[in-house]
Amino acid sequence: MRRQAHGGFAFLIPPERMKITRIEQQKNRPGRRNIYADGEFLIGVAAETLLRFGLRTGDEITPATFRLMERTEELLGAKSAALRLLSVRPRSEREIRDRLREKAFGEEEIVGTINDLKSTGLVDDEAFARTYIRNALALKPSGRVLLRRNLLLLGVRREVADEALDEVLAGVGQEENAVRAAEAFVKRASGRKRQDPRKLRQRLTAYLLRRGYTWDEVGPAVKRVLAESGPEDGEASESRR
Repeated sequence: MRRQAHGGFAFLIPPERMKITRIEQQKNRPGRRNIYADGEFLIGVAAETLLRFGLRTGDEITPATFRLMERTEELLGAKSAALRLLSVRPRSEREIRDRLREKAFGEEEIVGTINDLKSTGLVDDEAFARTYIRNALALKPSGRVLLRRNLLLLGVRREVADEALDEVLAGVGQEENAVRAAEAFVKRASGRKRQDPRKLRQRLTAYLLRRGYTWDEVGPAVKRVLAESGPEDGEASESRR
């Protein structure tokens, strides 16, 4: 038998029909089986693969069957890797695709995995975008510009990102959201030494822009929050000088 490398593993390729002489469970991996043919180790497979091909001790295995088993194993490996990624957090389609490429899976296995996950709803960029936006807003005030940029970086298509933003932000007043972000910033700044009003305004404006708010949202928020923060920090103080 010759040995062929595939997907990071080396398999023995049977040159002709061989008889399965033993099938045993792998140590510490109850979901996998070792297959021996003509007394020699042939391949380790998932129990699911073994059931799919209906193989038992005494059956013959051909090179063609072996190659089909090998492809099935690669697809199962790619799907298992993708499911592990999704168990940590939701992922976009491109994230899954890129991570599987990093793990040296072939394009055929990657496409098959993505299609399987999409058919079961485990990969859905529209749902992912909505979830990402809600989670981001719950963690820290963020404007549309920043949320959209992050979604695009994660591989979500522009039209999908915009539709999700329209849907989720429809119930979120972005101007009030910007005000809350500004209030939190000023509160943190007030715990330090006395702030120069002009510098505070500049820092607050830059912060809100970094958080993805538009100029139309930033200007009113800065004016309102600094006016409410007290005469020593607010715009009124500057006008009295």
